[in-house]
Amino acid sequence: MSEYSISIGRIKKQKGKPIIFTLIFIATVFLILSVLFALSSAYGKESTLKIAVVIPTRGRFVYFSKQFINGLLLSLDDKGGSKINYVTVNLPVNAGAADINYIFNSLSKKGVSAVIGPLFATQLKYFASNSVKFKIPVITPSPFVTKKDASSFTFSYGMTLKQEIRTEIEYAASNGIDYISVIYPHNGYGPKLMDYIRHFSSKNGIDVINSTEYNDKTVDFFYNFHSIVKFNKLKKGHLSKAEEAQLGVTPFDLMRGITKVRPHIPFKGLFIIGNPSKLGLILTQLMYYNITGFPIFGLSPFDSEHFMEKYGFYMQNAIFTDGFFKYDNNKVVKKFDSIYQNNYGKMPNILSAEGYDIGGILIKAAEAFSHRKAIVPSGSSNNPPPFEVQYLMKADRVYTFYDAILSVKSFSGVCGISRLSGNKFKKGLYLFKYRDNKIYVLKSPFQ
Repeated sequence: MSEYSISIGRIKKQKGKPIIFTLIFIATVFLILSVLFALSSAYGKESTLKIAVVIPTRGRFVYFSKQFINGLLLSLDDKGGSKINYVTVNLPVNAGAADINYIFNSLSKKGVSAVIGPLFATQLKYFASNSVKFKIPVITPSPFVTKKDASSFTFSYGMTLKQEIRTEIEYAASNGIDYISVIYPHNGYGPKLMDYIRHFSSKNGIDVINSTEYNDKTVDFFYNFHSIVKFNKLKKGHLSKAEEAQLGVTPFDLMRGITKVRPHIPFKGLFIIGNPSKLGLILTQLMYYNITGFPIFGLSPFDSEHFMEKYGFYMQNAIFTDGFFKYDNNKVVKKFDSIYQNNYGKMPNILSAEGYDIGGILIKAAEAFSHRKAIVPSGSSNNPPPFEVQYLMKADRVYTFYDAILSVKSFSGVCGISRLSGNKFKKGLYLFKYRDNKIYVLKSPFQ
């Protein structure tokens, strides 16, 4: 893989001619063109496809990009990997529509066959619009893909948050959990995930009896809990000192009408959504207020060894999902684990696995593309002409790499078996239960 970076500064709106904007992007285009020209000369072979990986390679998100690229590079060792050369382009987190348009414009002039990216959903709509404009297919591992942010040239492979919600709701329905409550953040993906929960709950006969949202500054979730359970009201001094000590009640608790006796819990399952720090606070405070005895549904952030080591005591019977399980006994996964560990000195994660599988899909498409280009149209002589023949899809169009990706109807990778439906590689997820310091696999994407 060849790598180069594009420095795109934060652009302020100004009156008059945007001189800074123009200079930045002239430099950007020049850098892309010059580097890609050098790469093209170095590669030499026209049969080799150039794929651009447009993700952050600098800044605070570089850790995520590195995991993804590690897996992507390993796929080149597989059969057919020599048909692809990857070029990485640094995509700043604050890059907007104009930035991404210039990137695609430059890549299109140097014959890039496809683009991988973005990692995050906020920039996906710009990738989608440019994929149509320049007829360059995009394949994204973004965890949040909506119809309005995609296009006919946008292929999604990553584990999506919508898919996680659907998997857990279907499990709840099949296990008689027909009343649920939800705790979720009021910003970011929170409201959209709440919409997904309502949609899939309604579809599966589950009632969302109440929900509560919190903000970035929330660290005490008592008022959120008060929205979903009914606490026993006790006056100060109602309990003896011995009873207070036994129950773990403090004077502060009594002032708020709280004891450690179990409150009235109207739901059969509780969805909690948030980043790991918020999830940890919610889990510990649920137990503090004795709001226990029901399944807790969490998304993929639960599937972290560090998180489980810290909060496993509070995670009894927690249900959660993920798109990759490095301890699976599946031979494909075990082989990938071994190769990854030998190359990088550690075990892979979900981003590494998705990078590896996306690489495998593109290799399979490259093989189909190479084979199809070599086919001579029917009616020709048995002796092919001494020049390359493009196989005509229709009278007005040749077979493209976009068509080759569409030809990959199914793919078996380390994240399971996926099938192309429309422009989405649909696959199942792992569904886990955590109990007694053990992880139980309830469902596998290989089944």
